Amino acid sequence: MNSRGRYKIGIFDSGLGGLSVLRTLWKETSNIDFIYFGDLIHAPYGQKSKQEVIELSKHAFEYLIEKDCETVLFACNTATSAAADFLRKQHSIPIFGMEPAIKPALVENPGVKIAVFATELTLKEEKFKNLVSGLAIGTEILPVPCEGLAKLIDSDNWEEAWNYLDTKIKNVLPETQIIVLGCTHYVFLRERISYHYPNLKVYDGNLGTSLHMKNVLQLPDGCKENKNQLDILLNTPESDYVHLAGRIAKTITPNHTLSLINTTIGKLHV
Repeated sequence: MNSRGRYKIGIFDSGLGGLSVLRTLWKETSNIDFIYFGDLIHAPYGQKSKQEVIELSKHAFEYLIEKDCETVLFACNTATSAAADFLRKQHSIPIFGMEPAIKPALVENPGVKIAVFATELTLKEEKFKNLVSGLAIGTEILPVPCEGLAKLIDSDNWEEAWNYLDTKIKNVLPETQIIVLGCTHYVFLRERISYHYPNLKVYDGNLGTSLHMKNVLQLPDGCKENKNQLDILLNTPESDYVHLAGRIAKTITPNHTLSLINTTIGKLHV
């Protein structure tokens, strides 16, 4: 904690999807300084190689540490899968990540096939394979790669994003009524999913991750007079990204700052 007795938590995502996690974490805590960094200039991560994602995640992590963050949340399933364990071995500060909410879905729906919507890299990474292999024998997981969906959401093309996701949902309906949203971007479409498909059971990892962080770090409970603070840093001036970030931030708190940083941290030379 800093001299004011407040935690400073850095949150990192390849784009704006991590703001959906922040929104949940914000409600559950109080008296926290949050810094959110969106690496939009390199988004999306889902189609990059593992080594590229590790390099970008490393630079984003180091940038947040330079901002005096005492813990970092990788609010990106792809970055978590590719880079979180790698960085934990190199640093002592707490590093939290995202995991598709397969286990909670199975607890409530044992013996039922579950569709997991995520990026291609998340679905093919060792972390996801280990998660699936550790499940009960007979558990059926249906991987559903959604390449390009996160980019559509970041770019504020939400109608096109919904049409894309709607097609994916229709394709799995003959096999299951249980879906897991394995990307923080997709959570922004969760209410629309529930509206159009009221019989679908939808799961995401945002609440589980938020409560885990709260318990491990012993963060103060959320309260009516929330005293959290939020600074959002984006490394692109592209108007669609900036306007969307501002709109989402206002649903979290009207008292936030949004800055454009003059850096392409983690610029790849490949």
